[in-house]
Amino acid sequence: MIIVGFDLIAALLVREARRRPKQAKTLDRRIAAWRAEVEKAAWRRPTDIKAVYGSADVIGGDRVVFDICRNSYRLVVHVNYTAGVVRVRFAGDHAEYDKIDATAV
Repeated sequence: MIIVGFDLIAALLVREARRRPKQAKTLDRRIAAWRAEVEKAAWRRPTDIKAVYGSADVIGGDRVVFDICRNSYRLVVHVNYTAGVVRVRFAGDHAEYDKIDATAV
C-alpha cells in the first residue's frame, strides 16, 4: 500500500517529542512498525485489515481507525483498496480523537 498524508503523523511525532519525550520514543517505534507493515500490505477489503489489526475499527466510508500505543493514540485513514492507497486523515492522542468526527475528517 502507498501511504499518503504521512505529514500528519510526522507532526504528531514532533509534538509528542516535545510534550512527552519518553512516550514519544515508543510512539515513534510503533508508528515505524505500522508504516512498514502497511507499505508491505496488499489490502483488498476491510477484512484483510482486521486479519492483521484485530483492534482496528472499520467505521464506514472506507475509513479505518488504528489504535497505537495501547490506545493512547489514534490514526484515522481512508483506504482506497482498488488503488492501493492509504490516506492519513487524522493522527492524534485519544483526547484529540474524542473531539473529531472520524467519519468526516
